[in-house]
Amino acid sequence: MRQIEISPTDSRFSDIGTLNASLKACGDWFFAGWNVRRLYTTEELSNAELFLLCKITTFEPAGEQRGTKYDESKACIQCGAGATQISPLFLDWKRLPKGKDIARTIAGEVVVSRRTTKIFQDYSITGVEFRPLRHSPASSAESKDWFQLTVTSSDTEVVPPTRTGVDPFDNDVPSQYRCPAGHLIGLARLSEAWVSRSSYAGFDAVASRQFLGARRGLLRPERLLLISPRLRRLIAEQQLKGFDFEVAYLK
Repeated sequence: MRQIEISPTDSRFSDIGTLNASLKACGDWFFAGWNVRRLYTTEELSNAELFLLCKITTFEPAGEQRGTKYDESKACIQCGAGATQISPLFLDWKRLPKGKDIARTIAGEVVVSRRTTKIFQDYSITGVEFRPLRHSPASSAESKDWFQLTVTSSDTEVVPPTRTGVDPFDNDVPSQYRCPAGHLIGLARLSEAWVSRSSYAGFDAVASRQFLGARRGLLRPERLLLISPRLRRLIAEQQLKGFDFEVAYLK
């Protein structure tokens, strides 16, 4: 296994996609995973109107494995996105990542540290709620160190030129990862995120209306999480850990 670092502007970039497609046709593959690193100038960060919270530290198990319940009748019958959590989030507190302030399960359930909760409350961060985190359905005990983070607004509309697909060389159109009803818009995000200005509620934290991912086993499609410049500055000042961010664009 080897790691290749290459820019999309490199003339050899498209050759990787061609080679991988050729090998996949024979039941093989050229690359097993990919990661995009985007760099911004100070001016670009200063002028950004919105940011995308991404690369959140991920851990197992999912809430369902500990007894968390979902109302699947609320999910889209075509893509499985949108089921509603109807019980407290149950997690094994010992499995939560150490040294992180924000983390997510493999099912996309987001938890934050007590320190993060206090900072958000002290600075009156809008668009978020904090729910108790419990160990199991058999116990009423609640964690004093971790809480579930929920975003109250999920109406932000993802729009072109946002690009989604299977990998940087495969837009996957048509696809099982694109819902005819418009709920699921792809397996993965391949570009920076663009959202409709008119759909942005103006809170410090919002979620997209559409989902990315797949409903498979414990895995659930997830919304994009977007934050205001004010919240990004606060996060940087307080040195909260466990995630990265990219510039997002209002259109």
